[in-house]
This record gives sequence, C-alpha cells and structure tokens, in this order.
Amino acid sequence: MINGLDAYKKKWNIQTEAAIKPGLHAITAALKELDNPHQKGTFIHIAGTNGKGSTATFLASILREHGLSVGNFFSPEIEDLHDQIQINGEPIPEEEMDRTMNRLASLRTPLTDFELLTAAAFLVFSEHPLDAVIIEAGMGGRFDSTNVIDPFLSIIPSISMEHTAFLGDTLEEISWHKAGIIKKWKPVVVGNLPEAAMAVVNENADKLHSEVIKAKEPITVELKLKGEHQIRNAQLAVEAAKEILLLTFDQEKANAGLSKASIPFRFEELYPGLVLDAAHNVESVEALIQTVKEQFPTKEIHFVVGILKDKNYKEILRKLEAISDQFTFISFESERALEANTLFEESRSKIKTIQNQYDILPVQGINVMTIVTGSMNLLSILRNEKFKVFANYKSAAR
Repeated sequence: MINGLDAYKKKWNIQTEAAIKPGLHAITAALKELDNPHQKGTFIHIAGTNGKGSTATFLASILREHGLSVGNFFSPEIEDLHDQIQINGEPIPEEEMDRTMNRLASLRTPLTDFELLTAAAFLVFSEHPLDAVIIEAGMGGRFDSTNVIDPFLSIIPSISMEHTAFLGDTLEEISWHKAGIIKKWKPVVVGNLPEAAMAVVNENADKLHSEVIKAKEPITVELKLKGEHQIRNAQLAVEAAKEILLLTFDQEKANAGLSKASIPFRFEELYPGLVLDAAHNVESVEALIQTVKEQFPTKEIHFVVGILKDKNYKEILRKLEAISDQFTFISFESERALEANTLFEESRSKIKTIQNQYDILPVQGINVMTIVTGSMNLLSILRNEKFKVFANYKSAAR
C-alpha cells in the first residue's frame, strides 16, 4: 500500500493492482505511451538491501551544494506518496501530483501501484530543468520498475538476505537482482559487500565493462545521520559525486552537503528520550544496535517494535533482546503487518506488553531511551497520525 495513492486513483478512475509483479514489460509499455519521459535526464540508480535512501540523500545534498538542481525518487514513503518524488529536497505539491495522475489516467497499459508511481516520477522529472535525478529501486533491481533508465552511474550500498519469495533464497541470487542495475560502460559504486555478493557484482560488471568503484576517502565532517553505517553511506555518496562532477568537485562543498543531509527515521530523536529508526531487517537492526551502543552507552533501552510478515522477525528479536529486556509490541494498520501477539509470544523479554498505533506510550524514566523500530511502514503511519501515540513525550519535552 502506497499511502495517499488511493485518493488519486479514485478521483481519476485509475485501475491498478497493489500486488508486487517484478518485470519491465508493463512499465516500458506505459512509458512509451507517455513519450518515454525516462529517457530525458541524467540518472543515478541505487539498489541494495540497506542504505539506499541515506546514500541518495547524501548525494543529493552534495550535488545541490555544488549548485545543481536535483530530483529524487524514494521508496517507500515517509508520510505519503508526495515525499517519494522530490525536487531539490522538497516533496512535490498535491497540485502537481494531481495533474500528473490526470495524465496517467489515460494509460491503456495495466500497471501495479508501484509502476504507476514510478511512471508519475518520470513524468514529473521530465517537466523540471534538473541537472541530475537520483532513482531508488523499490525491490531488487533487475526487474524493478525503475530499471528502465540508462543511468550515468549506479550505486549498490549493501546486499543481504531480503524478499526471498521474489529475489531467491541465496545471497548469490539476491546479488544477481541487485547487479541488474549495472549498465554497459557505466561505473558502479559499491559498499562493503559480503564476499559472495561482491563476486556476483564483479562478474556482472566485467561482462558490461563497468568500472567498480569503492569508497576510499574518510569522512571528517560531523553528520546529522548517526552511526558507522551512515559514514559508509556518506563515503559512497562522495565517490559518486566525484564521478558526476569531475573537475568541478569541491571537497569543502561536499563536506557542507554531507553535514546538512538529514532524513526522517534514520536514528531520529523526535523528542528527548525517544528515537525513531527504520531498521527493518537483520542487517539494519545490527547497525541500529551498534549506533545505540555508541550514542547511549549508559542508558537502558525500551524497544517499541512493529514488523512486517515477510521479515525474519525471530532473528530480529534475538538481536534486539541482546541489549534490552523491555519491549512494547505494536499492532498497526497494514495488510503486511505481523500481529503484535505473534511478536509477544516469540519474545524472550522479561518486561513486555502489547499496544496499538492509537495507544499513548508512557514516558520512561530519565535513564531510559525508547526506540521505535521494525518497519518503515509503521513509522510512516505514526507520522501520518501526527505522532499521537507519543503525546506524553511531546508534553514532557515542553
């Protein structure tokens, strides 16, 4: 479910499916009906398990600091579909999305919801004078609907096990999907990938005569996005910026861009004592735990957790339980959400309870940090509810 899309579909009588259907045939046909807007512009394509949104945000901030006009397509949404399509860091307004959906209503090609949004993004970007457009893949890469572009370069921040029902149940199979965004003669910037994943990426890059670039330079500027993993994402963004800007690259401007970059739900301290983090799989949970240890070494940790059904929730719980025995499991409105009861029963925590997205969480003691995590979908819902669930924290912060 893409929050806010149904209203436009209803208004313009657009029929699409919510199902995930990997493949490029439908999106290619639809874009042809629209005069191929995805063929206009300088694109950077990002695929990977974790780090896509942060790397895209760092890179956009660096490029804007150099005076470039930049578009971004993010997945999933923070609040709703408007913030998935951004121009120079600003979500597109409802009026522009409405005009775009009006145009898409005439499409004859049947699409899924995500394909429709992808087509909308390409239409929007084609109508703005942009120097660069950064596209984040939705799932996988090779058969993701964003993989219709011929990018200036590609970026793969990380690869680990995910979406096994669609991408395969081995790291090599998943890596093959991610490596599908690499294009002939175009460089690919890669993060610190597992050996098996790196072998697949190298093999695909060799076949396509694509230069594989790894991060080299240390990050010396303080980042708003916390954690060692964000330093690695920032390094990837710098390497990509060097390829894009060439002789016009300026390290001071790059540092300024990195220091300004921020994104909701990336270890975001919403109120004193309350952090939101979109860790949603084993790898990102490991990064969250490392950041918690770095930032709050003397604090007790209270986790508020909601997870989607297709995630490895048992291993995620074991990881979180290693640093906390206080848990609140939260039910939220999504057809993909795992029942809080299931998490409660699986948990080995000494102190645990169940709430839903409308319950008000109690403010914890002064030495306790509450961290809400497990699903970007959950955090997006809570933001759309204007964080009513955290009303006590808001009043306490005042």
